[in-house]
Formats: sequence, structure tokens, C-alpha cells
Amino acid sequence: MQRFSYLILFFITLSFTSCRLLRSGSGMPKTELKEVKQPTKTSEKTTTQPSKPKNETVEKLSNNKLKTFVEEWMGVPYLYAGKTKTGVDCSNFTATLLREVYGFPSNFYMPSASLADKAKKIDKSQAKQGDLVFFSIGLNGKISHVGIWLENNKFVHASTSQGVVISDLTDPYYAKRFSFIGRVDP
Repeated sequence: MQRFSYLILFFITLSFTSCRLLRSGSGMPKTELKEVKQPTKTSEKTTTQPSKPKNETVEKLSNNKLKTFVEEWMGVPYLYAGKTKTGVDCSNFTATLLREVYGFPSNFYMPSASLADKAKKIDKSQAKQGDLVFFSIGLNGKISHVGIWLENNKFVHASTSQGVVISDLTDPYYAKRFSFIGRVDP
């Protein structure tokens, strides 16, 4: 019986220690916490909720509608054919951004390859916020991914591995797969 008690105590201690080790040494980014006051009927209660860390690229954006849109969508997970903040793919994310920020028609949607066909190619030096960034991810050379140019080689997109995220065109993965920057009219 005493041996059984020691065994239980050992596993309980191990589980608490493992959680602490996992949090501190995993290499995962630590989420900042901020206090948020949430009033209740009887009293005011303070709780702690995670806040999204500020992104330097987003903070520098001159277009406030674009800045707000990107802040609200950052971290939304990738979901093939997804159209909402519970999950979105690259084409739907791009179409939603173009509708909400740049006034494209409410029914505007095109898959990345169709957007590429419609887009007017522009030189990277002429790129401005809201232009489209196209990639050929597969081996067939066809356009299969799209994002939105922000500035200084940064673009926002729905990544299959990270969800909505800001990436850099100079990153070797994207530099190798980059096709062109294009502009479309509503």
C-alpha cells in the first residue's frame, strides 16, 4: 500500500513539473496577458485574458482599414474553402480583404489562379498596399497561392501551416515560389 502511495505521488509531481517544463522550454512564443475588467451584476470582476502581440508591420500601415482588418484576422486558422474567422483559405481571405477594405463588390470571389489571370502584372518597386502577391507552390508551375502586399516585402496571407500570418518575400520558401505582384480593379 505504501509503495502504491509513493507511485501516485511520483506521477502527480511529474505531471506538474512536466507542464512547467513544457511551457518554459518549448520554444513557443509566450502570450502576453492583460487585465480586462468585466462587470458583473453584483460587482466588478477583473480577469486576465491573452492579448495579441502587436505586429510592427501592421502598426506601420498607413491605411487604417487595412490595419484594422489585418489585426482582426491575424492568427485565424487555415481551412480549405473556409470563409470565416473560424477558418479561411488564401483565396477567401484575399477576397474578403478586397471587399471589406477596398470596396470590391459583395459577391467578389476568385480562386488564386483566376485572380492571377485577371491581375495586371506590376514591378515589385511599384507595389503598394493592397496589391496581390502570387505564388506557384506546386511543381506544375501554376499559381496556387495568393496574399496581399503590405510594404517592404511583407505580405499577409492564409498559410496552410500557420493560418493568417504576415510573411516576408525574402524568406527562402516564398522567394523560391514567388511568381509576380499584380493589381486588380473592382
